[in-house]
Amino acid sequence: MNEDILRLGQANPQILQFSDLHLSTNDELMGINCDESFAAVKALASQYHSADLTLITGDISQDHSETSYQKCCEIFRYQQHPVAWITGNHDDVQMQNDILSVGAITPVKRILFKHWQLLLLNSQIPGKICGAISDEELAQIKQAASDYPNHHLMLVMHHHPISMESAWIDNHCLTNRDELWQVVNEVGNVKGMMFGHVHQLVDEERDGVRVLGCPSTSVQFAPKQDDFSVDDAQPGFRYLELLANGTIKTKVHRVEDNKFLATFDPAGY
Repeated sequence: MNEDILRLGQANPQILQFSDLHLSTNDELMGINCDESFAAVKALASQYHSADLTLITGDISQDHSETSYQKCCEIFRYQQHPVAWITGNHDDVQMQNDILSVGAITPVKRILFKHWQLLLLNSQIPGKICGAISDEELAQIKQAASDYPNHHLMLVMHHHPISMESAWIDNHCLTNRDELWQVVNEVGNVKGMMFGHVHQLVDEERDGVRVLGCPSTSVQFAPKQDDFSVDDAQPGFRYLELLANGTIKTKVHRVEDNKFLATFDPAGY
């Protein structure tokens, strides 16, 4: 297992989650200027000035461009707390590693607080929209749980590990989620999962695990629709506080005033 660990000491850490930024050289996705929508979400998140960590849960880029990652870098490199990221299906992992490793931005995928351990997983299958957690990373979950058995464990990934009751997006889910849940139930100290990809709010509980999906900072997908459909909900982010007793306080905030409305495109995104 990669021994790189970001060790932070907070007992009840506060975390900001941004997801599915879809930045690009062209700026716009389905009628939404992704630069502007993300700037609005980032400004909204500034109310949490005492946050301890920012997580970016994949699809930073829409077009695999160096420009998209440079934009992200300039936004976060001077943050006053660490910023960690994972890879989404739209991302170029080599470009992420090359560019998103400066200032406050860290490529480390294991983060340790006083009572919690976060493990950031790469669910990308190169060339595919759907995802999977590799056997190596499934083993890393077991090892992380064994290394710190008294810590609560949060798993962070891009693809959704539960059904969205939405045929089109469930075609692009985590394909080996049964194997993931088998490991989660085996180790016993996983208290939460965070993900992006679905561009909508998710807050469910399964087998004692809080399962949390995050809105996109750009286009929103309509929930529980069998065919691809966009929503008029506004871009947003998730705030979390991980409590020492293993419970999670969390709230999703969205931009106001309906400024960012997607234009439906049957070809998808």
